Amino acid sequence: MLRFFRCCPCVWLAAAILCLIGLPVEQVTAADDDLFELRVRPLLVKHCLNCHGPRKQEGGLRLDSRTGWQRGGSRGAAIQPGEAGKSLLIRAVHYNDPELQMPPGDKLSAREIADLEKWVTGGAIDPRELADDSSSDKLTLAKAAEFWSFRPVFRPALPAEKSTDVWSWTPIDRFIKARLDEHHLVPVQDADKRTLIRRATFDLTGLPPTPQEISQFLADDDPAAFPQLVDRLLETKAYGERWGRHWLDVARYADTAGDGSDYPVREAVKYRDWVINAFSVDQPYDEFLREQIAGDIIAVNGPRSLYASRVTATGFLAIGKRYGYQPSPAFQHLDFADVIDSVGRSLLGLSLGCARCHDHKYDPISAADYYGLYGILQSTRWAFPGGEEQKRPSDFPLLVPPKEAAQLKQQQAESLASIDRQLAQLRAERIRKDTNWQAGGLDLGMESQVLGKPLSEPWVCAGPIEVVAKAQSPFAHVHPPGTRGVRMGSGARTDGIRYVFKEGLQASSGKKMYFNIDFRTAAGADQKGAYRFYLGQGVVASLAIECSITPEAFVIRNGTRWEVLRKLQTGKWYTLQITIDPAKKTYSGLVGAIGDLTEFAGKQVAPNWNGIADCFICDATGHVAGPASERDIDNLGLQATPFPLPGSKPVLPRMETPADRVRVAEIQVVQDSLKKRRKELSDHPVYEVAYGVSEGTPVNARIQLRGDPAKPGDEVPRRFLRVLGGDAVGADSTGSGRLQLASWLTRDSNPLTARVFVNRVWQWHFGRGIVSTASDFGSRGAAPTHPALLDWLAAEFMDSGWSVKTLHRHMMRSRTYQLASRDHPGNLAADPTNQWLWRYTRRPLDAESIRDAILVVSGALNRGQPGPHPFPAVHTWGFTIHHPFHAVYDSNHRSVYLMTQRNRRHPYLALFDSADPNLSIGSRQPTTTPTQALYLMNSEFVHAQARSFAERLFRSSGTRQERVRLAFELGHGRQPPEAEFQAAVDFLSSYTDELADANQKQTDRRLAAWAALARVILTSNAFLFVD
Repeated sequence: MLRFFRCCPCVWLAAAILCLIGLPVEQVTAADDDLFELRVRPLLVKHCLNCHGPRKQEGGLRLDSRTGWQRGGSRGAAIQPGEAGKSLLIRAVHYNDPELQMPPGDKLSAREIADLEKWVTGGAIDPRELADDSSSDKLTLAKAAEFWSFRPVFRPALPAEKSTDVWSWTPIDRFIKARLDEHHLVPVQDADKRTLIRRATFDLTGLPPTPQEISQFLADDDPAAFPQLVDRLLETKAYGERWGRHWLDVARYADTAGDGSDYPVREAVKYRDWVINAFSVDQPYDEFLREQIAGDIIAVNGPRSLYASRVTATGFLAIGKRYGYQPSPAFQHLDFADVIDSVGRSLLGLSLGCARCHDHKYDPISAADYYGLYGILQSTRWAFPGGEEQKRPSDFPLLVPPKEAAQLKQQQAESLASIDRQLAQLRAERIRKDTNWQAGGLDLGMESQVLGKPLSEPWVCAGPIEVVAKAQSPFAHVHPPGTRGVRMGSGARTDGIRYVFKEGLQASSGKKMYFNIDFRTAAGADQKGAYRFYLGQGVVASLAIECSITPEAFVIRNGTRWEVLRKLQTGKWYTLQITIDPAKKTYSGLVGAIGDLTEFAGKQVAPNWNGIADCFICDATGHVAGPASERDIDNLGLQATPFPLPGSKPVLPRMETPADRVRVAEIQVVQDSLKKRRKELSDHPVYEVAYGVSEGTPVNARIQLRGDPAKPGDEVPRRFLRVLGGDAVGADSTGSGRLQLASWLTRDSNPLTARVFVNRVWQWHFGRGIVSTASDFGSRGAAPTHPALLDWLAAEFMDSGWSVKTLHRHMMRSRTYQLASRDHPGNLAADPTNQWLWRYTRRPLDAESIRDAILVVSGALNRGQPGPHPFPAVHTWGFTIHHPFHAVYDSNHRSVYLMTQRNRRHPYLALFDSADPNLSIGSRQPTTTPTQALYLMNSEFVHAQARSFAERLFRSSGTRQERVRLAFELGHGRQPPEAEFQAAVDFLSSYTDELADANQKQTDRRLAAWAALARVILTSNAFLFVD
């Protein structure tokens, strides 16, 4: 029952949350063991065991077993579990102590040190009870035939029930009841209908039932009401979102790539949405798996309508954590280790990663098995998401067939070429009619500027700059004498002027570009800095030419170095002409005055210039620091024909007619439209791509001795695990072997695939699997509590066509599922963990369900399909290990759609124990921490949603008492007991009175009181748990 306190709001709220929230105690998770097996064990084997292993123990220290590092060597225990700062091993790898540096002369990478620290801080979980050369507990191939998980799936006979005690409703119940009878346990009574609809709705959709749904279900007396409820829930969009999220845990889904810089993967959401849709449409599980392993291959001979979907499915392989900052064989073994381990754990319930360095210590998996699978992955082309060195994504598979992709590419090229031809024709016509584009070039609106004022549009300027008559150039070879020029005072390095040409010049075959400017320098005694002329594309986006001028010298950039061309005199006008040859990537020209010209040739344009010139800048960012001199500039021009030489007469422009002006304006409109269309065509991808895999060059792998790619052993043919048949890819096969692997995984004779998945579904319904180690069906995993039931479910699953929804119906229609969660003293003493299922296990909502339920109750949940994550534009990506990508994007959509990051996880999801996307998570392990209670008490999100909840109650019609009842119906799915109801009504009154002292308006006080009641409801056990 909720309790309310008549005291300071902060006090009662803190007390309410601390009293009401309850989550299971923190425990060691499967992820801890994964960290050791995947990251720490290979590290120890590679760097430590040569000197601290079974053959050699320098300093008396062994690191090949838990006992070894506990005993330690001459300096004592090597590791203090939970205390990395006090552990000798951590001190040694940091190299901070000159007398203790390990491994000697070859310091571990920052990532490896971080892995060791994380492992030690997490308690140094280490299952190696014996040295690695021990095999006393190993399950050999011969023994595997009798081991429960490797035996063929068979359909057992249903256990008999006493005719006088027919308790069971379904075959599942008969298996459960038989085990209860064996252990002298009795099932508790059935759950009431309110409990059932809340349980089933959260179970299948991750959302609470509405008051209307509850009332309809309670009013339905049909014995088939609950099966009909299950059927209805299975057809909702929310079902696919909920159960898709379960699979994404297993698939280690994230929207970023991992590695140090954690690049965004824009296309990852396509795989997420594919998974959600697959559950929604009840795609057969065997087909679901085959497409994730080899969808791109299956798509080639399948219907065109399924091509994109099947290619997208291969995101299962690509979506894992990446280790390379560039596509390189040097990192492949780490990427493949993640994939092999994830495939093993998620699909087969086997820790295949343990065979990377040596034969599996306990299970019948050899290193040859591991590298047989490795060769299949090595024969595959992998999408590269981007990294610190190669910043752009590459090798993403196309979502259209190759022939169609070529056609689309050709169509785009033809469309762009057509637009370019039209633009060229319009430009030629404009040059003929627009006097600004005559042989004299552009004076860029200089003569139309206002004397005594700064430059105005189309110029951009900053600093002490004005248009003056004294800045008019004396040279008349470009324009006839005018009345205006630009005077730029000595200012900051960021001061300057900029002009973006309406019609930039672009490199084309046989065409050159011509540039002209006149300038004069007037330097004071303290103005020794340089100013510069910049010509290129955009605002320093792509530099072509760069000149730097001091009071004494004119300097150009020749390739990557500065070169002095000539001396200058202050107060003297000079003209500069440059001819750019894009084909040769060189430029030539002259600088000086009439009779005093310095010519130059063969100079290199900037190495990264993209061939476009559309922007001129003059600023104080020259090659010499310090205040730049005052200067005058005039007669600026850029054109595709040569300028007259200094001393010659300018080519006078013809007079512009009114008809010309009208036509130029018309041309401008058409040009703008064509340029917009061209940009849309260029920016829009010709075809969509997916973050997945495609076929590469077939190759067999070599065993990597001790997991080190630098130590190759024997070549191994691409093949499946020997314990599961050992089928090999044919020597004449031209494919990677993924198609065969998909078939081997899903054939009916494989004893693991169906067992592993039905166990997962059982766990997601009942809180614990029939095999409690959901991703470990090997000899170190737990034995099934109900082995016959597990096989019956697996056989039924395959016989139903691998239908997941049919599996739900089997489980949820059972009486076992519909039991109450209440205690039974005798049962509790004999079976405190409820492993024999004498009751339904009460469970906390997971992170996503808490957040989604809060949004539902507040009325703020957006149930639509969200758009793509608002990642930065690809051309801006420059993330590094020191400045990695990180973002948190707010959203009121369901939590499955939140952007999931690997290296810096979403703060809410991490706090409430969502899946770690760096590992295949078979089961989440909920914890209880003070920060969770503080979040629910203080977070802006909870406060905002509580206020929305209160406003929703305010909008409802009815009395205060009716609104209180509605609040409980919305939040808890039930009506409150009378005492609880009266306490809530009294609380609203007392809370409102407490706020009266703060002189708040009555409406504000009432809303604040209702929001406080909403927070109590949203943070109570009745809200946070499912019975």
